[in-house]
Amino acid sequence: MQTAIGHTISDLHLLTTRSSAAKMMPSLHHAASEAGLFVLNGDIFDFQWSFYPDLKRSLQYVEDWIDDLVEQYPRCQFVFITGNHDSLPAYEKLLEDLSGRYANLAWDPFYLKVGEKVFLHGDVHHSPTPETLAAYRSRWHGPPHKPWTHTVYYVFAWLRIPRLIHELTPADRPVADVITYLKAELGPHFGDVQDVYYGHTHKPQSNFLQQGLRFHNTGATLHGVRSRIQTFLYDPADLEQGLQERNHHHVKTVGASVA
Repeated sequence: MQTAIGHTISDLHLLTTRSSAAKMMPSLHHAASEAGLFVLNGDIFDFQWSFYPDLKRSLQYVEDWIDDLVEQYPRCQFVFITGNHDSLPAYEKLLEDLSGRYANLAWDPFYLKVGEKVFLHGDVHHSPTPETLAAYRSRWHGPPHKPWTHTVYYVFAWLRIPRLIHELTPADRPVADVITYLKAELGPHFGDVQDVYYGHTHKPQSNFLQQGLRFHNTGATLHGVRSRIQTFLYDPADLEQGLQERNHHHVKTVGASVA
């Protein structure tokens, strides 16, 4: 079995005033320069809290950001998984268009499985199936919030209240929800899984054991919240198979929405 280096990150919440992702960019680009795979695991962008007043300008920012990243590192396979804050149909259509432009770019609304590893955003509380998850995410498809609410949210984050909430949440609660979802999503292939990489909770985590699985979370690049890029090893043959399975799954689940 061959091994290659992969990295993953989630919850950059780019487009928002409360994101501290700019500090992460040098590390992110260095990681991409050495990796064969980089999974951007949901809520990379945050459209409802965008500092741009209209969706068109937000999408242009996103396109430029992805272009810059993917073009610089053609030997790295980038896979974007969507989360609740970046599941807009317009963004998914953009990802579909960009994946046709770049051979080293792929995306999926729900997950990527690479051998014994699976990547998903993790916003699956009360959403045990892809259908219920899609319905849940539609709550974040409204217009951007009013400018004054950004100030309120920034102060809220500056006081580190979100971090306190996440730190007080028992680690096994979101993990149990992820397990329930993966069992429904993967079916018999759930038995292959040993490592789960997820986001959404904004709480960094490594090798948290639950029901025989190891869970890893990269946190979030928000003011007052910790974040880190996580590294893993994978077999390129497993990645090729995972991308093929993703294409089959992708056509069935999102083909109509991006047509």
